[in-house]
Amino acid sequence: MTRIVDLSPTVPDGFRGPPSTDVGVRFETSVKPGYWQSSLASLNVHTGCHVESGLHVEDHGEAIDAVELERVVGSAVLLDLTPVEPRALIGPSELAEAAGGQIRAGDVLLLRTDWTSHALGTPDYFPLSPALTAGAAEWLVERAPRCVGCDFIEEPAARDPGWAAPDFVVHRTILGAGIPLVEGLVGLDALPPRCDFYAPFVKLAGIEAAPARAFAVVSEGGS
Repeated sequence: MTRIVDLSPTVPDGFRGPPSTDVGVRFETSVKPGYWQSSLASLNVHTGCHVESGLHVEDHGEAIDAVELERVVGSAVLLDLTPVEPRALIGPSELAEAAGGQIRAGDVLLLRTDWTSHALGTPDYFPLSPALTAGAAEWLVERAPRCVGCDFIEEPAARDPGWAAPDFVVHRTILGAGIPLVEGLVGLDALPPRCDFYAPFVKLAGIEAAPARAFAVVSEGGS
């Protein structure tokens, strides 16, 4: 027996996207007598759970519609990094300890801090998030993962205003290696050390990211 664990947060009207754009989610709903409803949604594609491709940080990089679904679906290893202090920098040693030698090439790597689960939608979410060091990003790439999923803002520069594009060293290292990033995950505390992971995303053409509905399939026994 298996069960599905939803790893995507609910995104309500008014939900704020990244401070780099500071765009709030807007739903405009039309209803006709009878009953028939149709809604228009306006949001930054980096809002809530989403998948990013190389075009996010590379001129002429890979667009999100060129990312095959096989690259965001597969056997996943959970790297439990908890407890993590606000604004902590997570380095290679913390990742290696959490991995415990269980990573195989082609695995999905899920980095758990529980930050998104308790801070998403609050003013603290971006400025106080833990983040990865440049060395940690290199360590992840060396493991040759299928994709990397995070429940925190893994880019240190993104936490504060005034950053420049070259400051996004974590994104440039991971996405530059052709490894998609799945951001905005929640509920990683409900996962066993290994599970099957899925992050299907909207196939938007020619841009750098798309909203996703990530989930995991785990056995009832939790293994």
